[in-house]
Amino acid sequence: MNIFLVEDEHWALAELIELFRIYEAEHRIFAFGSGEEALAAARENMPDLVLTDINMPGMDGLELIKALIGIHPDLKAIVLSVHDQFAYAQQGMKIGVIDYLLKPVRKEVLYAAIDQTLLHITNDTKRKTERKHAAISQMLLSSEAQENEYTASVTAAPYFAALLQTAGRTSGEVEKDTVIGRAKSLLLKRLREQDIHCIDVGAKWKVILAALEDAHLISYCTSCLETLYQQITRSGIQVHMGYVIKKRGESLHSGYEALLKMIEEQIKFGMSTFVTPDTRSTQAEIGEIWDRARLLQNFIRQGDIQRGKETIHNMVLELKRHELTLRQLTQFVSDLFYSLKYNFQASSKADIRITALHEDMHLLREFTSYDELSSWLTRRVFGLFSGQKPVDPKPKELVPILINHIHANYQHDLSLQQFAAEHHVSLGYLSRLFKTQTGHTFSDYLIRHRIEAAKTLLSEGARITDVSSLVGYEDPKHFSLVFKRIVGKPPKTYAQSQKRKYTP
Repeated sequence: MNIFLVEDEHWALAELIELFRIYEAEHRIFAFGSGEEALAAARENMPDLVLTDINMPGMDGLELIKALIGIHPDLKAIVLSVHDQFAYAQQGMKIGVIDYLLKPVRKEVLYAAIDQTLLHITNDTKRKTERKHAAISQMLLSSEAQENEYTASVTAAPYFAALLQTAGRTSGEVEKDTVIGRAKSLLLKRLREQDIHCIDVGAKWKVILAALEDAHLISYCTSCLETLYQQITRSGIQVHMGYVIKKRGESLHSGYEALLKMIEEQIKFGMSTFVTPDTRSTQAEIGEIWDRARLLQNFIRQGDIQRGKETIHNMVLELKRHELTLRQLTQFVSDLFYSLKYNFQASSKADIRITALHEDMHLLREFTSYDELSSWLTRRVFGLFSGQKPVDPKPKELVPILINHIHANYQHDLSLQQFAAEHHVSLGYLSRLFKTQTGHTFSDYLIRHRIEAAKTLLSEGARITDVSSLVGYEDPKHFSLVFKRIVGKPPKTYAQSQKRKYTP
């Protein structure tokens, strides 16, 4: 906050300056020898709190307070007076003075009054900000939101409007504080705090509004947003940003809708995105990737899991090379699922549950890498065998069913011997067939799947003891040893590294 000290007696002003040094860490202290000096300085640095002598030559304390409140109605003021000025000082209560102190004021009395006033200003500002942000949120989300004292100024003025979203499973509170804090610290170098609004819209979308007092601020705000984008991406967090200029009198809702559409059309999957009003959306040519999709269909039909996985991996690498937008990628995955469903039903007359394939499509918005996409696609595509037990199945057709059995029941005790007996096949033959098609032994595949599930749970903040039991290990110590052998670090260290990954 800005605190003005106004006192015409030099020695008294020097004493106040010394007493207020304890507030310099959190507030800006300005000292003036006259009311005229303080009023002139307010044009550049509007005070939140004024402590002023009441009787000064020229402009007295009450005249100064009245003039300042005329500019900044939320200003809080405390006056200093001697006994014979008490009745005069009381008049200040009518114009916004919230306290008066008798000279000579004791240090503990002064600090108590200042602390109480600063707390009052903080709480009052917080309440007004919350009400204003709630009103602005309504304006952003609805064209029918009614204007009030908090939003009329936003509609009337031109604004720099930025929209941003951090991608992936970041820590909400840390990420929110980081983004908002950095944005405000950059903008405050040229703008006043009351001219900046940072609004949460949904879980991850954030709107930053900055009042444009002149056209020169447009390039400054754009530069600030570009700097913020670079800072966040260097921190290892994926972020999608864009901005528009809301003109004077223009609807905030229409500007927000246009900006949201512009960004959602151009978000790149697996990488950060910065969108300007001049950016144009493009569609990558990915026709050749469908050749791999047809190969995938053949390998799945043949029960060749290993080559099927390799095909998915190569297909995802091709998608990555084309730098697809999230929208185009989502459409491709959806078309792939429908293609698989059509071909499998046509060849085997099996009832493929396409709903089950699509139920996790929203996860594409949570993924931050093509590696995550590859793992998810592999699980979902080979989940086509979920619940299907062909009549008199061939041994090679049992491997996909066994894999799905592992994915669905990995948290329980699983036995390859029991599975082989239930399906009337030699244990040794099924074991060799499983390794040929997957590249892993049954035991190794089960362990690795459990550890991958554990990594996901640890990344989301679950406790190690809970994770151990959730992935099928009764003994947390044994789980930790297995986890370290597979991942290269203990569960606790891994969890901490994931937390640091999203904490700049």
